[in-house]
Amino acid sequence: HGAKVVVNDLGVSTSGDGKDRKAADAVVEEIGKAGGVAVSNYDSVEEGDKIVRTAMENFGRVDIVVNNAGFLRDKSFAKMTTKEWGKIVRTESGLS
Repeated sequence: HGAKVVVNDLGVSTSGDGKDRKAADAVVEEIGKAGGVAVSNYDSVEEGDKIVRTAMENFGRVDIVVNNAGFLRDKSFAKMTTKEWGKIVRTESGLS
């Protein structure tokens, strides 16, 4: 049995503008076509209880949470400067 997934995405642009649910819904559709089970959620991480509620209402439980949010540097790790790597670490760990 595969994982049942809550796909959470605010649907905003990289500048933080707008509200478009297409990205989350497209991922849910793709998971469904592959035989998986997923639902969309558009709440902010600041309203994490709503994200958890989505899982509980649809699947009855939460076994694991994967937060893969972040930002992309358009270069390989080996080509990053120490300063660039530090910014990634600080951002991803919530220290910036």
